[in-house]
Amino acid sequence: MRNHRTRRVTLANLSVQSRHQVLRMTLSIAIGLALATVLIVSTSERPFTSLNYFFFAPVQSVSYLNFWIQKAVPLMFTGVAVCIMFSANQFNLAMEGSFLMGGFIGGALTNIYLFPGNHILGIIFGCIIGGLVGAIVTSIPAILQKLFNASVMVTSLMMNYICLWYSCYLLFSVFKDPKTSKGTYSWTDSAKEIMVTKIKIGNDKLYIFYSLFVALAVVLFAWFLLYRTKFGFKLRTVGQNGHFAKYVGISVSGIAILSQVIGGFIGGMGGACEIMSLYTNYRWVELTGYGWDGVTMAVFAKNNPRNVPIAALFISYLRAGAYVMSIKTGIQVDMTKIVEGVIILFLLAEKFLSGTYRKMIIKEAEREKALQMAEQGGE
Repeated sequence: MRNHRTRRVTLANLSVQSRHQVLRMTLSIAIGLALATVLIVSTSERPFTSLNYFFFAPVQSVSYLNFWIQKAVPLMFTGVAVCIMFSANQFNLAMEGSFLMGGFIGGALTNIYLFPGNHILGIIFGCIIGGLVGAIVTSIPAILQKLFNASVMVTSLMMNYICLWYSCYLLFSVFKDPKTSKGTYSWTDSAKEIMVTKIKIGNDKLYIFYSLFVALAVVLFAWFLLYRTKFGFKLRTVGQNGHFAKYVGISVSGIAILSQVIGGFIGGMGGACEIMSLYTNYRWVELTGYGWDGVTMAVFAKNNPRNVPIAALFISYLRAGAYVMSIKTGIQVDMTKIVEGVIILFLLAEKFLSGTYRKMIIKEAEREKALQMAEQGGE
């Protein structure tokens, strides 16, 4: 009976914690959206029109819907990748470089030089090679930390710029098509992206991104890996308490390196999918920003890959609405960065609603005590 009561109290506490997290998330988003509303109303000459575009544009037309989904897919890849690394308490920030190099070598060069004209093999091996390249990028800071105790945060940040400038050097010195200003040769003769199917709906075309299904498969794989395998349990144990993990015989350094390799693989594969979904040649000459966005996704998702698609769809919805609003009314699209920053600020503030959390625990304990007294009275 004692074990049953203890287990029931534990489940109750977890339920309170979950409800409190939902409350924090809801209020943080509400504050961010309220701030966005104030900014739009105070700066727009047509505030109601601007608000309409910001909040509803992604669902008002097929083309805007395409843009919304297009922006969500890379966020899923990098968000899941960062979730895996952060779950092991590894703050590797080389996802930018991993995403970029995965797109360059996996998405572009693989299709141009290894499988020209064979789009099926190009897509398959593009994803695999892009993933391997991304894994190499994120593993370098991990190995440097292991061998020389170098700060993984600093070295991973530097890796991003090494990848950027090295890829630019290769692009302009070796692989650039002379007919273009900053692009490689095309990997398709049809001038159509190889990871997209377009379905005509009225005067618009609905884009079916194959990369979306790959991203959802990656989300499922990452969740299963973290929460349904022994390796995932070890990885999360290392992240929660490295000293305890080492005491019980878990190879902390090995798990740390593997988590960064897996994260880099997913990030590199995401870069390859992005290139093959949106372009017919490689043209990135600056960092994409999706690596930094992966950190945002991990914060929203609480390092749980299962929550990443929701976070990605939410953020990409805001960005799509802001983009349409900027085109139609002239409001700066960077306003969404302020909203995202405010939401993250409240989510990371440990004292935010801490008093409410204590009241919820007390209330749940009193409810549990009343139930126990009722059971004893019934006996």
